[in-house]
Amino acid sequence: MEPMLPPGIQLTETLEQMQQGTLMRKVKSKSWKKQRFFKLQDDCMTIWYESKRTGKIESACEY
Repeated sequence: MEPMLPPGIQLTETLEQMQQGTLMRKVKSKSWKKQRFFKLQDDCMTIWYESKRTGKIESACEY
């Protein structure tokens, strides 16, 4: 069963790859760089990432 997507969004190969997730580097300054695993959730509106700072295994940011 295909997930419910927001109106106007079609599930493409690129979105499917983003839903599998990837390791990326978050950069705030020249000296502050952290590698994190980012993954697009099935709703195509929420990005999941792992944060060790907050002590949570999962965090999410909705757009």
